[in-house]
Amino acid sequence: MKIVIVDTSALIRLYVPDGPIPDGLEGYLAAAWRAEVTLMIPELALAEFVQVLWKKEQAGYLELSEVDEIVAALLELPMEIIGHQDILLDALSFARQYSLTVYDSLFLSLAMKKKAKLITADQRLKNAFEDTH
Repeated sequence: MKIVIVDTSALIRLYVPDGPIPDGLEGYLAAAWRAEVTLMIPELALAEFVQVLWKKEQAGYLELSEVDEIVAALLELPMEIIGHQDILLDALSFARQYSLTVYDSLFLSLAMKKKAKLITADQRLKNAFEDTH
């Protein structure tokens, strides 16, 4: 089965229109609901996602109830959540190589380990992923 890693910037775009939804994300999500594709995220994505929403709430862009609803919706998505222990050293290596944060490099590392596609709205992360292929 095809595996797709989705980073936090892409997930946010599903709920907060602060830019275009990355190409293919909606199709992969529909396929995941049909169990035709496996979507994966590193565990960190959950905390990053909620942090972004909380910042938008603090700035007045989202209401408390909207944030709560969006978080509940995220937790309903058909995604596997993967721990970091097995990909942390690779993430550090990618961070050094591509001048990315270790956080972003976790997504790249997971994509490489699973031989998966990476969906992101972050151009630097997208460039690093494309460079590895």
